[in-house]
Amino acid sequence: MRKIFFPLLVLLAPLVGLIFFELDWSGFDFLVMASLILSLSIFINLILYYLNSSRLKLLLVFIVAIIFLLIWAELAVGIFGTPLAGN
Repeated sequence: MRKIFFPLLVLLAPLVGLIFFELDWSGFDFLVMASLILSLSIFINLILYYLNSSRLKLLLVFIVAIIFLLIWAELAVGIFGTPLAGN
């Protein structure tokens, strides 16, 4: 159960930016990013735990990471122009 909090340590970087560099994040932004990071880590742990083939593990972890990065980029800057990014 303690391992689930380690991915959330990534959110300390925007928190430091919010305090010292006037980053414009709201509480909702932290909540969305926390849910994305937690879902990424849960999916990766499930893939690594339940699959036996190392090639399949690598492929699925790569696919999950790419999906995470695409969602993150869309929410951050709106590379696809969907309403999720506020366009």
